[in-house]
Amino acid sequence: MQVLPIVLREVEVTGITDITPNMRRLTVAGDQLSAGVVNGMPRPQFRSEGFDDHVKLVIPTPETAALDIGEQGEFRFNWNREALNLTRDYTVRSVDTDTNSFTFDVVRHDSGLASDWAFDATIGDTLNFAGPKTCAGISEGIDFHLLIADETGLPAVGRWLETAPAGTRGHVIVEVQSADDIQEIATGAEVEIDWLIRGSTPPGESVLLYEAVKNIDRPAGRTYAWCAGEALTIAPIRRHLRHDLGLPKEDVEVIGYWRRASAAKKPETATAESARTAVSEIVDAAGAVEPADESPGASDDGRNIVKDVHEMTEILPPIITRIAVTLGIGNLVAGGITTAEAIATEAGIDAEGTRVVLTAMCALGLLEREGANYSNTQAGAVLIGDRAGDGLNLDDPAIRDLFSIVSLLDVLRNGHDAKPAPASDKALTPAGKALTSAGKALTSAGKAPTWWTQRGVYAALDAAHRSHTLEHLQYVLDIILELEPIAIAASVALTGDAEAEVSAALTRKAPESGRSVHIPGGASVAGDQPWPVVDCTLMLAGLTGRSRTEANALLARILESSSSLVIVEPLTDEAELDDHQAEELVATYAMTGNASWTSEELCECLSDLGVAAVEVVDIGWGFGRFRSAVIAHRV
Repeated sequence: MQVLPIVLREVEVTGITDITPNMRRLTVAGDQLSAGVVNGMPRPQFRSEGFDDHVKLVIPTPETAALDIGEQGEFRFNWNREALNLTRDYTVRSVDTDTNSFTFDVVRHDSGLASDWAFDATIGDTLNFAGPKTCAGISEGIDFHLLIADETGLPAVGRWLETAPAGTRGHVIVEVQSADDIQEIATGAEVEIDWLIRGSTPPGESVLLYEAVKNIDRPAGRTYAWCAGEALTIAPIRRHLRHDLGLPKEDVEVIGYWRRASAAKKPETATAESARTAVSEIVDAAGAVEPADESPGASDDGRNIVKDVHEMTEILPPIITRIAVTLGIGNLVAGGITTAEAIATEAGIDAEGTRVVLTAMCALGLLEREGANYSNTQAGAVLIGDRAGDGLNLDDPAIRDLFSIVSLLDVLRNGHDAKPAPASDKALTPAGKALTSAGKALTSAGKAPTWWTQRGVYAALDAAHRSHTLEHLQYVLDIILELEPIAIAASVALTGDAEAEVSAALTRKAPESGRSVHIPGGASVAGDQPWPVVDCTLMLAGLTGRSRTEANALLARILESSSSLVIVEPLTDEAELDDHQAEELVATYAMTGNASWTSEELCECLSDLGVAAVEVVDIGWGFGRFRSAVIAHRV
């Protein structure tokens, strides 16, 4: 995956073609697709090389005509919230660099912001858009590609077919409303294409895709499956691919492109962005609240404050959402296992307890019940999306570790060493027993095991935290490696949570550079061996969980041997304003006994160590776990 700057551009409609009765293709072009300068900052050439790339269109309306859309930043666009509400995401269908243009397809339906505009558009109309912000090509090392989509995913499928290398093997399944909506798409791939006709069945209610996928005869070898459509409709497909066929997580991507509001409403073509945003906000969306105070004379502001505070005190949503994901309840229901007894049997859990959890899920609006059978709601469908479990599944040792936040009171009153051991420590596995033994040995020696000591003993915990860091880093790693101290260095040392992976990325970026890459071991980190002499050291989440004394000593040792130091940490500069950063701050403290860092505190620490210059550089789009890098120059 390539990460690209988010730049707002203006283009003009230069072509309109009705591909089928229910699909219109618009071509847009303009000088702003070329490289240039905006607000004194470089604007890169428009790029889109992946079949699932998407752009965010600012749909022209009387409101957007008079609205300040936002402000362009160095690597991101700072949206005006009102303008953002008038945007829709669409797949880039094709790009023509010769004419400086690209196309996108829009599905016709009864009513919708983008559809209404697209089917009234005329040549010469102008349009603002941003993106793509990421770009991912066709998967390599795959023996068989399986693509499944309704008409909203058809533009991505069409681009895949047109760009797949000759001889690529696969099977494509597409559901459309009528035979007139079947498209002729040229391809060099060796694929079978099944067109399923939905007919009078409303969009988002058909089971044709699911039934077709169950009957696929896969050849031997590695299969990559990609599926896009209505979130609830494709949920059973995801379970079939992961559970019944046993495809690994990294080889399955099932994306809810849209969510039906009612049986009568048809979709616009959209992209995964809405689903990804919804996943990140699931706890907010799931909250159940009692009515606010309606007493005479209560102001709207007063009622809202009461409601907001009441939501803050709810304990049920974060617990139930995580348990539901961990047990896979939504996926079971999507796969046709819909009674409490059947769910309990399949999940291997207590039947009475299952009914308790299902009742709570209904209360939170995640499930609905009719008689003895449960079904997923649209809110529940968010939990069974491809990315929902990444940050909620309590079987993940790193997520269970972060749940140490429930021990915050004990940590505050008695210190971190006295807090109850996290569940991961108590696991009756060889790793868990080893961790317990190590803890007892250290305690008997008068030294409590630190969080990093625990990670050193419990391999699954360490691997899980490294995986989480890598997942967040993928959006900023290219930018980090292009920072000047790293880009010009003839020798680099790597430390923290992503050593081997970053080493490989450095080699891929400049295979002929002759750069030497060092990965100091634990003895160097602990100070038992010297740090390698290098031009630059890159530290990725290497300070998190360390005491200030330990961190100072480590930084001092690194600076003795490195001309420059680049530090990328989950900094919490805006924790008072950003609840996600506040969660990072509190969870890190409860988990490790040491608070996370701010950039100001880190700069002061480095200055006290005598570095010649320290600077803080923004990286990425301004959101996410890693937003800035702190760069120190020794001389």
